[in-house]
This record gives sequence, C-alpha cells and structure tokens, in this order.
Amino acid sequence: GYNKTIMKKLKINIKTDYGIFECVFEPDEVGYVVTCPSVEGVVSWGKNLSEAKKMAKEAVELCIEAKVQENIGKGKAARPVIGNRLTFR
Repeated sequence: GYNKTIMKKLKINIKTDYGIFECVFEPDEVGYVVTCPSVEGVVSWGKNLSEAKKMAKEAVELCIEAKVQENIGKGKAARPVIGNRLTFR
C-alpha cells in the first residue's frame, strides 16, 4: 500500500532532446506527480517511477516546443536559451 514515510519526493535529471532538466517526482496514492521547476507549465504523472520519467521527458519537450511556437508567433527568437530557467532571446 501507499506509505508516505517510505515514498519520498525525488529530484531526478531527465535527458530530453533539448538538454538535461531536473524534475521533481512526488509520490501520490497511486504513482508520481512530476514537475520541472525550470520549464514553466510542466506537470505530468506516471503510475510508477519508470513511467513518470518517460512522461516527464515528453512534458518537458512539449512545453519547450509550445513556447518556441508562441515566441515565433510574437516575432521573437525561435531558439530557447536553456540554463537555470528556459528563456528566449
């Protein structure tokens, strides 16, 4: 069963097509909720850690791609600058 004292929040680096991002994996009653503090909008979930990692990679990549398209539409630079936080120049 679910035991919060055993399942702790984890910080794991996830390799994506756009670089490596630290994601936070927080256990809930049936899996892991995933966020990525450096990429706004990333929230995902997986029934186990392996699935949560795959979902995190996909969520990070989709959020970056959406931001690129949004910036192109605004006439801004299309290339993201990836550091501590995702920004555009």
